[in-house]
Amino acid sequence: MKASRLGTILWTLAAAVLIHGIVRQLELGGLWQGLADLGTSLLPEGAPATGIADALLLGLLLGGLPLLAGLRSRHVPEAALEIAVGMGLTAGAAALLFAPLDWVVTTTERPLLVYANLLGGLAGVALATDGCAGRLRTLIGVELLKVWRGRLLRTGLLVAIAATVLAGLAHEPGPGESGWTRAAHALGVGFWTAEILVLVLGATMVAGEISQSTMKMILPHAYRRAEWVAAKATVLVLCAGLFALVVSLTGILHTTADAGLDDVTREAVAGFGAEEEVEVFQTAAVMRGRMIDMALAATASLIASALVGLLLSCLFQSLVPALSASFLVFAALKTGDIFLGFSKKTLDAVYAHYPDELRRLTENFGRALNESWDDTLLPMGLTLGLLTGVLCLLISLRVFGRRDLQ
Repeated sequence: MKASRLGTILWTLAAAVLIHGIVRQLELGGLWQGLADLGTSLLPEGAPATGIADALLLGLLLGGLPLLAGLRSRHVPEAALEIAVGMGLTAGAAALLFAPLDWVVTTTERPLLVYANLLGGLAGVALATDGCAGRLRTLIGVELLKVWRGRLLRTGLLVAIAATVLAGLAHEPGPGESGWTRAAHALGVGFWTAEILVLVLGATMVAGEISQSTMKMILPHAYRRAEWVAAKATVLVLCAGLFALVVSLTGILHTTADAGLDDVTREAVAGFGAEEEVEVFQTAAVMRGRMIDMALAATASLIASALVGLLLSCLFQSLVPALSASFLVFAALKTGDIFLGFSKKTLDAVYAHYPDELRRLTENFGRALNESWDDTLLPMGLTLGLLTGVLCLLISLRVFGRRDLQ
C-alpha cells in the first residue's frame, strides 16, 4: 500500500474518532443545535438520527474544507473530484464508526482515555511505516533547536513569569481571604498571558518560515510536509507544557513565600451560650487538589491554543495575517461576549472556559465561600482540549499538504 493512501486512511479514521467526540462529548449550545438540525435534514425520512446525522454533516465539512487549499495549485476538475471523494470518505467513516464508538465510550467512565488510546494507536501505525519515526525524530530535533535559539520562547517565558509575580504582588487581599485565592489569581493571569504567547508561537511556526524564505531549503530534503508539520506540533506541545510548568511553579512558590498556603479557615457561627470558633473550611491537601485541577485544565487549554496557532500559520502565506488571526482568536476565546457579541452559552462551550471556571471556584474556596465544586469541569476541559488540538493538527496536515507554496 502506498504511503499516501495509508496516510489518507489513517487521517480519515482519526477524523471519525474526533467527530464522535465532538458530537457526544461537547454540548455546543445554540450553534450546535442549528448544525444538528441541518444534519438531520440530510438523512432520509425515518432514518435514525441519534448523532449520526451530526456525524455526517461534520464529516462532510471536515473532509472537504481542508482540501480547498488545493484549488489554486491544481487543475480545478481534479481538485474538485478530490474534495468530493474526501467528503464522502470522511462522512462515510464517521457514520459507519459512530455506533461502535458509541458502544465503546458508553462502557467506560473515562471517555478521554478511549479517545486518547484510539488516536494514539492510529499515530503509532503512522510512525511504524516507511521510516516515518526516524525522520520525525530528526525533524523534532531541528525544530527544538530553532525554537530554543529563537528569542520568542525565552522572552515569552520571562514575560509569563513576570506576569504571574506581578499579579500576585498587585492583588489586594479581601476579608477572610487565604493564600490560595492569591495563588489562583496569579496562576490565572500567568496562564492567560501564556495562552497569548503560545498562540503567537504557533502562528509563527509555518508562516514565519514562509516569510523568511527558509521553507525551500527544508522541504526538498526528502521529508514529507505532514512530517514537518507534525514535528512542529510536537515542539509546540512541549513548549505549552514548559509554559504551564513555569507558570505553576512561579505562582505557587511566590505565594508560599509571601502569604503561605495553609488550611482555609473561617469563624463558625456561635450557638446559644457558646463562643465563636475557628473551623477548617478546606484543608491544604484539598486545596492542592483544586489547584492541580485548575493547572491541568489550563495546560490542556494551552496545548489546544498552540495547535490553533499552528493551523492559522498553515492557512496564511505571510506572518502578519497569521498573527492578526491569532489575536482575533484569543479575543474570541476570552472576551467574545464583549467584542464579538457571543452569548455566554457559546463561550461556556469553548475549551478556554474550563480553566477560567476552575480558577473562579478555587478563588472562592480560598475565601471560604460556600460553593459547589463541579467534578465534571476537569474531564470536560481535558477532553475538549484534546479534541480541539488534534482536530487542528489534522486540518493543518491536510491544508498544508495541498497548499501552493510559491
